[in-house]
Amino acid sequence: MSTTLSTSSDDVVEVIFEAILKNRLNPGVKLSEISLQEEFGYSRAVIRQGFDRLVDSGVLIHKKNQSVRVACPTEQETKQIFKARKAIESGVIMILVEKYHNKQLDLTEVDSLVSKEKQLHDSKELAKLTRLSCDFHLTLAELCDNKYLVESLKPLIPLSALAASVYADRESNFCSFAEHQELIEAIKSNNLKKASDAINVHLDHCVQSLNFGVQVKTKNSYSHIFN
Repeated sequence: MSTTLSTSSDDVVEVIFEAILKNRLNPGVKLSEISLQEEFGYSRAVIRQGFDRLVDSGVLIHKKNQSVRVACPTEQETKQIFKARKAIESGVIMILVEKYHNKQLDLTEVDSLVSKEKQLHDSKELAKLTRLSCDFHLTLAELCDNKYLVESLKPLIPLSALAASVYADRESNFCSFAEHQELIEAIKSNNLKKASDAINVHLDHCVQSLNFGVQVKTKNSYSHIFN
């Protein structure tokens, strides 16, 4: 147990994001203020501030007289999430193409991420693959050196991961690493239209790969992932 008292709700947000991306928090799971307080030493006020921020961004749900729960995106919400991502990530790609053209962009890190994605895909480690795919998109945004783009995209990534945990299966090829490679090559080609088309097609394919006909099962028990 941590004995350091946190003073920032940013820490709470990051802990929840990380747990979702690692597939340790599933849709519908209740979150306990006490678990976070005991494990990390967060004050109750800080935990509530973090929860409020996550509720505002749609990652958590809190109804009156009910516990805070992890969201379970519906089909309509999932499509809206990816529509928002297209608007943001198209801007990301525009900036990156310009930076690469001006020799101000090093893509070594994302090249490495795609190589790791392929390894995880081949070994069928799907939870780790989903996490790395999320890292890929956030890393591209971070390379823009624009904190507003990053902060706009950041809550949409765990929401995407939640949707994938509900609607994707082993055969769905959600968030294809091969398309990530094609996107990087498009940026390196200095062809803005090609790169813009690549990100839009990729995000469209993410949605198309999901099976919205599955019976949605959510967990109602309290999470003990922080113990």
